[in-house]
Amino acid sequence: MKYKFVAFFFMLCLSPLSFAASNADTQHYEHAPDGKLIMGEQEWVKVDPVGEVLKARVDTGATTSSISAIDIESFEKDGEKWVKFRLAHGGRESREIERPVVRTVRIIQSSAEGYDRRYVVQLPITIGDVTEKTQFTLRDRQHLIFPVLLGRSYLKGTAMVDVSRKFVQPKPELEGHQ
Repeated sequence: MKYKFVAFFFMLCLSPLSFAASNADTQHYEHAPDGKLIMGEQEWVKVDPVGEVLKARVDTGATTSSISAIDIESFEKDGEKWVKFRLAHGGRESREIERPVVRTVRIIQSSAEGYDRRYVVQLPITIGDVTEKTQFTLRDRQHLIFPVLLGRSYLKGTAMVDVSRKFVQPKPELEGHQ
C-alpha cells in the first residue's frame, strides 16, 4: 500500500511537467478582458503580402502608421492611382508590392524645414493572433531603428499598449519555417 501511495504521488507530481512540455510549442497571446490585443512599446509585425517579419515601434503620438519603403513609384491602374514599392530595412529588401493609393498626406516635421508628401496604402499585418488591415505612409526608414511605426489608427479598437513592456506578443513565424 505504501508503494502505491508513493507511485501515485510521484505520478501526480510529474503530470503537470509532462503537460507543460507537451504545450511548450504553443504560442501564448495576451488579450485584455475586452478582447483587445495587449502590446508593448515594441512588437513583431508580419507584413502579410510579402511574409516579412519586422520590428515595430508602437507610437501613440502618431496618427497614421508608417513603413519603410523604397523605389516608390505611382502609376494608374483601371483609372485609379496606385503605387509600387519594396519594403527595405537592415540590408534586406522585399519583392515588389503594388497597392492602390488610399490618400496622400502632407507631413511636417519639426526637425526639417518644409514638408514632405507621402502616399498612404492599406496593408494587412499580423501581430500575435490578430490580422488587421491598416493604413501606412510609405517612407524610407532605413536610417531609423524600426522599419515599422504603429500609430493610433491601428491601435484604436484593436489593441491596448503597456509602455513598460516590449514584445508582449510572440514573434510570428514565416511560412515554411516551423
